[in-house]
This record gives sequence, C-alpha cells and structure tokens, in this order.
Amino acid sequence: MALARFSRLSPKFVPNKINTSFMKSFFSTVLAVLTALIASVLFLFGLLVVASVTSESPVPKVAENTLLRIKLSGSLEERAIEDPLNGLNAILLGMDAPEALGLNQLREGLAYAAEDDRIQGILLDQGAFGAGYGLLEELTDHLNAFKAANGKPIYSYGEYYTQKGAALSALADSTILHPGGIFELRGIGTTSTYYKTFFDKFGIEPLVVRGTGNKFKSAVEPFIASEMSDENRLQLTHLITQFWDFIGLNFEAKGIQRETLDDAAERFIGMDADATLEAGLVDALGYREDVMKHFKEQYELLNWSDYAAQLPASRSKDRIAIVYANGSIGNGSGDETTIGTENIVKALRKAEKNDKVKAIVLRVNSPGGSALTSDIIHHTIESIEKPLIVSQGNYAASGGYYISCNADAIFTNSTTITGSIGIFMSLFTAQELMTQTLGLAVEEVQTHPMANFPNLAKHPDSAQYAILQRMIDRGYADFTGKVARGRSMETDYLLPLCGGRVWTGKDAVDNALADYEGGMNEALAYAAKQAGIESYQTYELPAVELGIEKYLKSFGAVRSKATTPNFLQNEALEELWFLAKNPGMQARLNPIFMNL
Repeated sequence: MALARFSRLSPKFVPNKINTSFMKSFFSTVLAVLTALIASVLFLFGLLVVASVTSESPVPKVAENTLLRIKLSGSLEERAIEDPLNGLNAILLGMDAPEALGLNQLREGLAYAAEDDRIQGILLDQGAFGAGYGLLEELTDHLNAFKAANGKPIYSYGEYYTQKGAALSALADSTILHPGGIFELRGIGTTSTYYKTFFDKFGIEPLVVRGTGNKFKSAVEPFIASEMSDENRLQLTHLITQFWDFIGLNFEAKGIQRETLDDAAERFIGMDADATLEAGLVDALGYREDVMKHFKEQYELLNWSDYAAQLPASRSKDRIAIVYANGSIGNGSGDETTIGTENIVKALRKAEKNDKVKAIVLRVNSPGGSALTSDIIHHTIESIEKPLIVSQGNYAASGGYYISCNADAIFTNSTTITGSIGIFMSLFTAQELMTQTLGLAVEEVQTHPMANFPNLAKHPDSAQYAILQRMIDRGYADFTGKVARGRSMETDYLLPLCGGRVWTGKDAVDNALADYEGGMNEALAYAAKQAGIESYQTYELPAVELGIEKYLKSFGAVRSKATTPNFLQNEALEELWFLAKNPGMQARLNPIFMNL
C-alpha cells in the first residue's frame, strides 16, 4: 500500500530487496567453488613439481676457490623472498620464473663473502637488469666494500648490458662483452604525455587544487596543462644530471674520463661492440662458452642464490627491527608492495612491544600517496619510544617524506628522490560532454551548496572551489608544520624548500631535510649506537606472505592485469586509477620520477 502511493517514484528510491538476485548469487557461488577447485588442483600439482625439483637439486656446497656468479637479469628489490612457490604461475604456463635480487641479502651476503676464504671473487652475469638509483647506489657500495676488504676481484660478462648494469660493470677488474652485444650507455631522459587538449576535445575538465605556492607539485600537471612547466623541467633536469654524474663517477674510478663517457652516450657507441672496446668501456670481447670455460678452468662457479641459502644466521639476542615501508601510500590495509593504514602501523607497534628489539630502522621506499594514511603513520612514529631511524631507498618523496620527517635521524642515498613537500586534490567533471555532446540533463535537489559535490555533470562554482582551496591549504600547513617540528627547523627556512619541489638525497643533506648520506648499513650502525648495543641481528617486518596464501592471491593479480586494456597501461592513466581508488588529499610524487 505504501508503495502504491508513489507509483511514479524514480527507480533509485525503490528498496533493493524487492529485486531478487537468487540466481545470480547461485551461479556466482558455483563459479567461486569451481575456481577454488581448479586453483587447488594447480597448487597441488605445483607442490609436486617443486618437491621433485628440490629433491633432485640439493644446494651445492661451497668449495674452495669459488667464484660467486650473480645474475643481473631481473630487478633489484628491497628484500629477497624465499618462497618455493614464487613464480609458480609462470612455471606452470611454461614461462621463465621472474628473477629478482634482494638488497637485504646482498648487503649481508657480500659482507660475509668478503671475509670467507672459500670465496675468491665475483662474476656479474649481465642481462636485462633494472634498479632504482637509490638501491643501485647501495649495491655499488656493497660491491666496492667487497673489493676493498681483501682485494678479491670482480668480473663482468654479458651479451647485453643495461645502462645500470653498465654502471656496475665499471667496478669490475675485467669487463667482457659479447662481440655482437650491446653496452647501453646513452644518457638519461624521460618523457611525459600531457592530456589537457585531449580532455578539452571531449568536454572533460580536471578539477585540480594544489596547496598555495605548490608550483613544483607536478603529479597532476599532465591533466591540467598542454606542456611541461618551467618548474617541473627545472627539477627533472637537476635530477637526471645528478644521476648521470653518479654513473660518471663509477666510470671515472675505472679511469674513463667524463668527456669519453659523454661522447659514448652522444654517439651511442654501445651498439657497436668494437667501438665500445676501443673507447675502453669494456676490456675484452668474447663468446659466452669461451668466457665461462675460462672461468671454470680458474675457479669453482657457484650461483649467488646457492651461496645465500647457506649464510649463517646471527646468534645475537639483541635485535634491530627493519620495517619496510614500500610502495604507494593508499587507503587500504597494505601489502608487500603498498603502504596502507594497517601494515606499517602494526609492524611499528610490534617492534615497539618486542623486548628483544632495541631500535627500529624504517626503510622508506615510497613516492607517497594518501595524506591521511601518511598522517596516521606519522602519528604512530611520534609515539615510538625506542630509537627510530629512517633509511631512504629509491625515493621517499611527498607522503614518503611525511612518514620520514619525525624520525630521530634520516639517512639517504645521494641519488634518492625525496622532498616533494606539497598537497593536492584532483577530481574530474564532464559537464560539456554530458550536456552538449551527449544531450544529458542532470537536475539537482539539495539542502546545502555542497550536498551533491562532487558532481560529474557540474563543475564547481567559485564558492565551492574556495572551500576546497582552504581545505588543501590547511593540509599543506599541517604537512609543513610537522616537517618543521620533526626537523627542528624554522618555518621561514623550510618553506622555500617545499612547494612540491623534488630533491635528491645529496640536496636533502645539504639543505637539512636529511641528516646523513648513507644506506642501510650506515642507518643500522647508527641505530645500534643509539641503542647502546654492539652486536645484533636484524628482524624484518612486516612479515611477507608465503606459500598457498600468496599463491592463491596471485590469481586475483593475474586476472586484474589480464583484464586491463593495453591503452590504460600508461603512467598518467594509472595515476588516474590510483587517485580514483584513493580519494581525498594526496601527498604524492609525479609518476614520471619513478621511471628514471
């Protein structure tokens, strides 16, 4: 009877429970059960495969006169994940399992190998190697320390050297290239696509509100401009120049002058193996079978993974917790590659409550993201009583700097991308597209001016925009205020360093946004000193997911990537997707800086 009185009511007001969805629910349940059964069968089959491989391939013992072979053919990550099911999907599909090196394992393993009399040197087996500059710098330091300890040699061979692999090869006593190989030295550059004209053609209007004076906050620049701003070009030029200087310093240690290196990049002589040899960038040319035969005649070759699996564990009762804050900062719970409202906070509190943990090193490798989540983590750090030191990786910018600024000390690599202290919010409206192009009419009924905001069909008026600007400016003032307090810095000194400006770690130390230049080793040593301990073992948090839990979750990740159209797999469009999933104020770095 009640519904009869409103027979002309819009369907959106009809209670959902009137529309039954039994069959949809039934088929969804059946599909879920079938998917689980298929996944279980594949998982059990995978276990058999893994079991058979491991049973037939025991870890070889470390022989005397061993040459460690480190494959540089994957990505350099923060930490190695020892999971026998890692890459199982790829193996079942007949593909090569993804390879990744963990910097944590390299840091400890190379230090041990330097003093291990059985280890006589290292062979860098080059391939499609990728790394951020911060982690690359730390690996460079670890390899140099290995050489310096007891004068053990480093060799390098490859059919293909990426530019970052080439930078590592400059540390080698002998660098060998395939006669038809590629030595990719060509300088550093980046590109960014701008979408304003594209949006204008379709009647789409981005609504971007940046903190007042945030001219360097370029994360949303591609959506509101048709060309790169002078501010963004300035900071990008500054960054890539310093990165090229870092590569140049590696080659100068090999005796290659900067002019030679610049000429090699200018003419891209790395495409010609003979010219590369003539320029002195490599020491010899050779085919793999001949080179490997030579090394096998001189040494016992052992893969790095086999050596790392046998490293002895520390027996110290005291611990220093390393909390890995890795990835974009979002509004979810977080996982191994993202920072959320739960994972880092829980890890910090777990370390604080553990009596064996005497100090904490927060390893920040993040371009930022949600200002709210950043503030939650910042607040948690404020309550930690144990010494808490920040070590910055590839980048600790915007929200990544937000969660760094109130540590007892900040260590950063010279090539870390940091700073970017600024706030923005972005939304999109399509008033012209909807009304003029599509002929849609959207009517409003509201009690107050902001009741229907944001409205896809209507761009905000000046009063609504002013409300947003005040909110963003308050967020920016809060951010800069916390940086000033955390760094014990006068606001008048700090503000010229902000406005979204991106800095390298070297700059950050020079302008007091960080305390010391150094990597994880230096941060751990400082933490131990602050805690008053001499020996310790590291305790890594958050715990990584292994085995069946991680494997079954990977089905969702594979499905997500498989169903994403290729045209959406673009840094700017991915940024739009991130912003859609994480609404609100953002303290986030422009994705272009993450692809250098």
